Amino acid sequence: MSRYEIFGALGSPYSMKVRAALRAKRLVHTWTGMTADDRQSVMPNVRAPVIPVIRQPDGSWVNDSTPFLLSLEGEGRDLLPPDPVARFACLLLEDMADEWFMKAMFHYRWAYDLDAEWCANWLIYDTLPNTSRLGVEEAAATIRDRQIGRMALVGCTPQTAPLIEASWKRICKVLEAMATGPTRFLFGDRISLADLGFYGQLKVMSVDPTPMTWLRADTPYLYRWIDHADDASGIEGNWSDSISPVVHDLLAIAGETYLPFLKANLDALNSGSDRFSLEIERGRYKQGVFKYQARCLQTLGDVWKDLDVVARDKLAEWIGPNASILSTNV
Repeated sequence: MSRYEIFGALGSPYSMKVRAALRAKRLVHTWTGMTADDRQSVMPNVRAPVIPVIRQPDGSWVNDSTPFLLSLEGEGRDLLPPDPVARFACLLLEDMADEWFMKAMFHYRWAYDLDAEWCANWLIYDTLPNTSRLGVEEAAATIRDRQIGRMALVGCTPQTAPLIEASWKRICKVLEAMATGPTRFLFGDRISLADLGFYGQLKVMSVDPTPMTWLRADTPYLYRWIDHADDASGIEGNWSDSISPVVHDLLAIAGETYLPFLKANLDALNSGSDRFSLEIERGRYKQGVFKYQARCLQTLGDVWKDLDVVARDKLAEWIGPNASILSTNV
């Protein structure tokens, strides 16, 4: 049988995103929670050692969730709305979910002692399913120390913590309005790639102790929406004819926060710096540079320049003055 084989982890937001996407698209697939033994045979098939790893029906292997899912447009149910304005908005919001919204996932998971112990034990339990409790907890201490050691590189520090938490809560409250609004998802009554980007991060945060507690108390219907997005294979519906106020609000956040973040990273790369900082979300944000995030801006810019003037003007109105960043020559 022709099928996609997903090798991922229940604690990985991008694994959850891909699994939910293939469910929504109604494509035949299998799911394997990758163990340490599986890694030995699976990871050599891809260049970057990140998950999920997907073996495609033709035998090839991929592990970058966004390009993989975009390559499947036209196969199964589409995840991008057909209208060019809505399509660009969807791509931008999915990118923001993957590259900015995820900062909160990483921060909450490793900044709080309770979460760090819980999550490390959980991740290792999945990786070493036949190991004793003592063995799991000893191995978990190693991954916990390693991940905590990476926090500053990805911008998660005690100094940036208030900013990251405030930005995440701001976005979640906008998404709560979607969850209690007239449509089930961001672009109508069918799930989009942007929904899935936010879903992947929220799915793992919905069981991590600190963010779970806040979500259940402050955005209870978004918390429940996560389960709706987890398997949308049976949810029928159409794309909306117009852009919703919720999407307007999210695009404004992208303009205020995410696009300046991408531009600061690009400027630092172009100047030869290994770190960058900028003022966003009423605070000073700092992190190491990432070439991948420069490619994100380039990809968005390529789609932006292909839009007609009317579409760009509509989007720029919602994004705000920083829409000009999308014309940056990477």
